[in-house]
Parts: sequence; structure tokens; C-alpha cells
Amino acid sequence: MNAKARTARRIVQQRTRANRDARRPHTLASHLLNRGANASDASCVAGALRSKAKTLGVTGSRSLVCKTSAGKLPKRAPKRPCIRYTDRQFFTLLTAYNPRAARFVAIRANLLLAV
Repeated sequence: MNAKARTARRIVQQRTRANRDARRPHTLASHLLNRGANASDASCVAGALRSKAKTLGVTGSRSLVCKTSAGKLPKRAPKRPCIRYTDRQFFTLLTAYNPRAARFVAIRANLLLAV
């Protein structure tokens, strides 16, 4: 296989992976991390969005996770249960979220502008 074909195949694989990841449901913290929030703010806002999901009755899909917003779990650690939300569910929760702290207000505004 020549270098040109290898490069083309790598580009197609990266594009496929990006499109597949965009369609998959993510945890609330990973939605925030993927959109540029730092890890500590992502975990704080995710907790608030989880409580908002309970009040609105938004239920995600149950899953297991090997990686948290703080980093990867140790190799032999058991996977932890989590709830994954689609993009639509995430933005529903984000529009209903009304933060008080200035940094969370800024995060919410940036995410809603990106839509």
C-alpha cells in the first residue's frame, strides 16, 4: 500500500470515528468536557444537570464507564455504572438549568451559543 492510500484511509477512519462519537450518547460530564469545559467545572455542572434531569423526568440510558471526568480508572478496577444522555436530552437539561455562579452562567451561555 502506498503512502497516499495510507493517508487517505487514515483520514476516512478519523472522520468515521468523529461522526460515530458524535451520535453516541455520553455522560453529562463528558458532554461538557467535549465542548470545552474544564474537568472541575464539568463535574459541578454535571451534578446540577443530574438533579435537573430528575425534576424534569429526563431518563438517559444506563451503561458502564471506565473513564471519569477525573481520568481513567485503574486497569483492573471494575467498571462503574453511569447514565448516558443524547445531545437532545443534554440540551434540554441545559436550557432548563439556571445557574447562580458567574462561571457556570458563562459555561451555560457558551454552550447554548454553540448550538
